[in-house]
Amino acid sequence: MSERMRWIRPPQQKRSRDKLDRMLDAAEALLDKKNFDEVTIAQIAKKARVSVGLFYTRFDDKDALLSAMYEKHLVELRATTAKMFDPERWSAVSVTQFIEELVAFMVRFHRRKRGLLRALVLRHHSHPGRRYEDPAERTKTAIASVGRFLATRADEIRHPDPRLAGSLGFLFVLGALREKILFSEGAASALRISDKRLAKELTTAFLGYLGLSKQHSEDQR
Repeated sequence: MSERMRWIRPPQQKRSRDKLDRMLDAAEALLDKKNFDEVTIAQIAKKARVSVGLFYTRFDDKDALLSAMYEKHLVELRATTAKMFDPERWSAVSVTQFIEELVAFMVRFHRRKRGLLRALVLRHHSHPGRRYEDPAERTKTAIASVGRFLATRADEIRHPDPRLAGSLGFLFVLGALREKILFSEGAASALRISDKRLAKELTTAFLGYLGLSKQHSEDQR
């Protein structure tokens, strides 16, 4: 895995946060197997090795827990995005290599965070208007960063508006991953494809939209 594209978990600030983080991590692990409404507080407490009573000293209910999970996710997302889109990391890398690594990372990220992302999207639709349930809040920084980066490499891109193409291309990939990974039992269930192949095909589509190609990528190496 490229060091340019990896998820970052900032170090813990206080030992007193250990039990809180165990509850957040336990809930996220359970969401990999069950929908949010199916996960019980007792299950979270057991997996986190804490008492149900301690859970209620931290959270009023599961929605409050989901809010805390969302806030933690945002902190990690901002740290990841800031490091991932540091221009120095890409100074010697072509746009095509950047897109390949970006898409591969997005596929891994959606697979790894599937339960949490799915829960947030579903809660947003069932309870619109709450800050932690707004899917756009999670991705707007990444969208802007991709657009800004590609705008600085306009000489490599055939699309007339590299910034717009970068932002829209990112959204195209995001939509496909939401449909295929987060909600795989839906329309995308008919599409039987490995994550590796999915990343390859989405990369090809993104590069094509930018006016580039896989062959162009290989020629540059």
